[in-house]
Amino acid sequence: MDIHNNHLLERLQERMSHFCVPGAGLTIFQENQLECSLSLGLEEAGKPLKVNADSIFHACSMSKMVTSIGILKLVQEGLLDLQEDANVYLKSWKIPENPYTIAKKVTISSLLAHQSGFVESEGSFDICQKQSPFPAPKDLLLGNTTYLSESAEVKYVPDSEFHYADTGFTILELIIEDVMGESFISAIDKLVFAPLGLHQTFFWNGLSKPRIAEAAGLTAGHNKHGNVVDGTRAHYPNLSGAGLWTTPSEMALIAIEVIKAWGGDHASLLSPALAQKMLTGYGCAQYVGLGVFLSQANGEPSMLSKGWGIGYQCMLVAYPRLKCGIVVMTNSEPGKPQEEALIGEMIRSVSQVYKWPAL
Repeated sequence: MDIHNNHLLERLQERMSHFCVPGAGLTIFQENQLECSLSLGLEEAGKPLKVNADSIFHACSMSKMVTSIGILKLVQEGLLDLQEDANVYLKSWKIPENPYTIAKKVTISSLLAHQSGFVESEGSFDICQKQSPFPAPKDLLLGNTTYLSESAEVKYVPDSEFHYADTGFTILELIIEDVMGESFISAIDKLVFAPLGLHQTFFWNGLSKPRIAEAAGLTAGHNKHGNVVDGTRAHYPNLSGAGLWTTPSEMALIAIEVIKAWGGDHASLLSPALAQKMLTGYGCAQYVGLGVFLSQANGEPSMLSKGWGIGYQCMLVAYPRLKCGIVVMTNSEPGKPQEEALIGEMIRSVSQVYKWPAL
């Protein structure tokens, strides 16, 4: 069955209308190669530009997967150790010592797996206000901004609990800057995007122009009613956790690189050993790898990365043993999790076509 068949396309378009999603893009890969892409709807509601293969979406928290790859590249280059105390690498700010850190140090691995001891209060890492300067990671961690109301400190013994935390990735962002002596944006370009030849993928704070000259292909964000959000696009104060903009096909290429390495390809961006660590359950939460989530679908291991923010929602599902997967990105925030929204329906429809395990 062809993914481009009229019946499937009509169904997907009808479901987009049902969920008030103006535009969506999806890319499928098989045998670690791009198989096909679909572009549906509009880049911005009420305007004529249609979503196409070059349309750029906000990846939101899928940013964490890319940041993690950058960290693992630094491990591969001998500049970081996954089990070392993170304070060894921090120069401009240090994780404060307290009884929890005395019991067990915060490591690079625990930061990547959301088990480093940080717990955020509700409302932390909310969208940036346009009238405010974009915060530096150090200012966030010191509690000098409205985005993190108190200074960052460990609140439980590292590796003993799982708490999804942008704070941990802000620390990783600062580690990258302190170790490489340059901005996070520049460092990730060198570590990940340039080696993979990605031309439409970048981290962006929303203030300066994105480095992509042809960023006219940026989609606009929409709410659950299909209306353009205030300011057209929202941005978050931590680039490492929520600042990625990309296309479905380039996000798929990043996933393919991880899966190739996991399968033993020594020519990939990461070494097989590091890719296998990335896709292995860590610590007290075996459904979490290093920067990604892990699952089983009908007994088949899968790698998951999700993004959900003001105006956008997206999801990556990949099956390393089967060398296949899908990336779906939409320019709408549906008010419900991916599995219950348009993205879940699209992934299930494609999975039926390709006879993949059920989501």
